[in-house]
Amino acid sequence: HFKVSSFILNIRRLYNMNSQQKKKHSLVLGILSIVLGLLSPIVGLVLGIVGLVLAISYQKESQLDYKTEKILNIVGLVVSVLNWILAIAIVFR
Repeated sequence: HFKVSSFILNIRRLYNMNSQQKKKHSLVLGILSIVLGLLSPIVGLVLGIVGLVLAISYQKESQLDYKTEKILNIVGLVVSVLNWILAIAIVFR
């Protein structure tokens, strides 16, 4: 019973966050997608997609500019895809 109430409390906290706190999440995911896209393309790809979706949904919700967050997540996606293509090219050379 404690875990369910804790889970509900966490959902309420996420819903009640202000816009600056929400910007941090998509910003951190964008940075992580770039860094981890170099190390593990799959992880970078997933983080980039999640960060981009969050940035777009938060922008619609708050009408703030999420340009930096979107750019970082798109760069993370591109880095991940290029790293993946490079790895496949090296393996099947």
